Amino acid sequence: MKEKEQSTVVGQLLILNIFAILAGYYFITTIDEFVKQREWWYDLLVLLIVICEVVYNWIQLMKVKDKIKKMSLTLSIITLSAFLSGTYFSEIWNKIQKGSGYRNTMILAIFWVCLLIIWNIVLWKRYKKNN
Repeated sequence: MKEKEQSTVVGQLLILNIFAILAGYYFITTIDEFVKQREWWYDLLVLLIVICEVVYNWIQLMKVKDKIKKMSLTLSIITLSAFLSGTYFSEIWNKIQKGSGYRNTMILAIFWVCLLIIWNIVLWKRYKKNN
C-alpha cells in the first residue's frame, strides 16, 4: 500500500506540474487571442479545463497533507512556479513566431523551471522523510 501511495503522489505531482504549466501557457494565449480579436473561446475553454485539473490534483495531493509539513505552502509555490513557467514558455513561443529576441524571457523561464524542480524535490524529500 505504501508503494502504491508513493506512485500516486508522484503521478499527481507530475500531473499538477504539467497542467499548471499548460494553465500558464493558455492564460497568455487566451489574452493574446482576445486582444487580436480572434477565436479566443477555444483557448478559454482549454484554460478552464486545465484549471479544473489543477484544482483536482490539489485536492488529491491534500489527502496526504498530514504526512508532509507545510503541504499547502509547498503546493502553492510549485503551482505558481509551474504557472509562471508556462506563461514564459508562451511568451518565448510568441517571440519566436515574431522573430524578435527572446533571451531575457528565456532566462526568466529557466529561473522558474529551476524553482519548480527545487520545490518538487523539497516536497518529495519531506514526503519520504515522513514515510
